[in-house]
Amino acid sequence: MLCRGIRGATTVDENSQPAILAATQELLHALISANDIFPADIASAIFTVTPDLNAAFPAEAARRMGWTDVPLMDAVEVPVLDGLPHCIRVLVHWNTSRPPEAVHHVYLRGAIGLRPDLATPNGDRASGRNGGRTGSTGSPAPRPEANGQPVFHIPHGATVTYQGEPGAYSQEAIFQYLGNHIQTLPSASFEEIFAAVESGKATYGLLPVENSQAGSINQAYDLLLDHDLRIAAEVKLRVRHCLLAPPGTKPADIRRVRSHPQALAQCDRYLKTRGWEGVSAYDTAGSARELAATREPGTAAIASALAGQTYGLDVLDAGIEDSPYNTTRFFLLGREEPPPAGHNKTSIVFATTHTPGALYNSLGEFASRNINLTKIESRPRRDRPWHYVFYVDMEGHWQDTNVHRALSGLLARSAFVKLLGSYPAAVEEEGRQGNK
Repeated sequence: MLCRGIRGATTVDENSQPAILAATQELLHALISANDIFPADIASAIFTVTPDLNAAFPAEAARRMGWTDVPLMDAVEVPVLDGLPHCIRVLVHWNTSRPPEAVHHVYLRGAIGLRPDLATPNGDRASGRNGGRTGSTGSPAPRPEANGQPVFHIPHGATVTYQGEPGAYSQEAIFQYLGNHIQTLPSASFEEIFAAVESGKATYGLLPVENSQAGSINQAYDLLLDHDLRIAAEVKLRVRHCLLAPPGTKPADIRRVRSHPQALAQCDRYLKTRGWEGVSAYDTAGSARELAATREPGTAAIASALAGQTYGLDVLDAGIEDSPYNTTRFFLLGREEPPPAGHNKTSIVFATTHTPGALYNSLGEFASRNINLTKIESRPRRDRPWHYVFYVDMEGHWQDTNVHRALSGLLARSAFVKLLGSYPAAVEEEGRQGNK
């Protein structure tokens, strides 16, 4: 078998162990994804860093990724006048029978300037063959936490942005998952969530993607395709609607109830049995805020208990939704990929060719490897009328051997594949509060 050399490079923001580890792992993940490499096929890897970086950490990053049996070497490069600063390079010797033209080198971040011929159309990175953003690691490891949710430690001072007003269910989900101490930032729209994280204004963003009663949120999935943020975690919130009113209000005083149309629909039976008029508002938490400001007689609002606490409203009744299974699923989005957890999911989006059996054969890559798909949904491909993309969630992490091989097989069959992320899966909440 031949031995091919694969080159890669990236830059790093600072000369620190966490930054060098994260950047090196991002580069190695990109090389693996671009070439379908397995550690058992690697003969050796040589890491070099520019003199302004500590050479002790790149090989350590590879060891942490599971390259335990691969010979590794770290070195400091000879200083070069006007050379690229803060640069990490790697040369991987790969045992493969592939021809040279089938070997893909990867240059990320500022290192793109070393090989502009490999840059992607957006000009920011060369990321292999999968048509999507290559991932990075470096987020702290997940840990079990209250409410049955797998939670990972986020950096001190981190901010999580969400769509809506303070007291929104999205904010409640953040507090449930990360604790009440976390700093949150309201955004006016889903687009602003992505913009805040991409610009560094927020560390993470919480995006609602699906409700057990209303189905998928199409705009959210379209934005996941358009942007390059990674899914860092799955969060599920059991939505418990509360009837809120200004202090001193009694149920007998109520004639109308304001809230978002979806919340009113989810409490339709509760409202009708009491003869109350439902009045649409743009937001659940917003309706609570306005009611607290106006104290409109005979009016209540449907929102979260957190909204009642935020705006000083009394909770007259809780768990008033008609269905006891009203759950919203969120993705916690970030710029880095978390390490594998105990129970993982992977989300992708792909498009097939317009040929008979294309979708059947694509999905067969997962069925033949006994991978359980937990969701599959099609959406129109907006740049090609009457063509479609398929969003798929599956059990497992992309680094798992069977998932990795399935994704490699899918790459060969599909028009494009984008990895949205591999992340800790949410634990289903047991039990419920009784609805009225």
